Amino acid sequence: MIIKLNGYGYSSNSYLLIGKKTILIDPGANHLILENLKKNGIKNIDFVINTHCHFDHSAADHLIEEEFNCPTIIEDKEVKHLKSGDEVTVSSLFGAKLIPPKEIIPLSEMEDELKNYGLEILRTPGHTYGSISIIYEDGLITGDTLFAYGVGRWDLPTGNLIDLRRSISLLENVANERNINKIYPGHGEIGDKMAFNYAKLFL
Repeated sequence: MIIKLNGYGYSSNSYLLIGKKTILIDPGANHLILENLKKNGIKNIDFVINTHCHFDHSAADHLIEEEFNCPTIIEDKEVKHLKSGDEVTVSSLFGAKLIPPKEIIPLSEMEDELKNYGLEILRTPGHTYGSISIIYEDGLITGDTLFAYGVGRWDLPTGNLIDLRRSISLLENVANERNINKIYPGHGEIGDKMAFNYAKLFL
């Protein structure tokens, strides 16, 4: 099951994956995520996964860690940025300082285990160089790579337009091959395969 938790203000959407494990994708950037989890009756989180290290997706990682004693998983390239809260996290755009979680695990160390829980990771650079998307059940969780009606920025640190085009193409191919018709983006509403047509207008 995928439960969407809407972001508040600039904070990203969060997604709860409930199956063999309870996994939280992108806790966002404020304490309201804890209230939201309680409203949904969540008493345990096994892992946090960040689709990328940007502040509006990862600033609440440490709050989830403190509440549920769980580690955060992020693509290997972005571990150092999340640990240091450096310019790649773009925290300065939000006038804030990122407090990193204490336990950060590189994705490569957990990828096989995550497969056992039904998650398949796709590396989809472009918005940042370590951006990932996640196939889970009949859905595609895309972070800021793909939205229902557009694509993420590529002009921030480690972003790259050519990589983003390739990643959108990869996601479209996967969606067609797997007959995936639900796109769960980092911001905004849930989309469908029409998202790829809108994406092409921006690329």
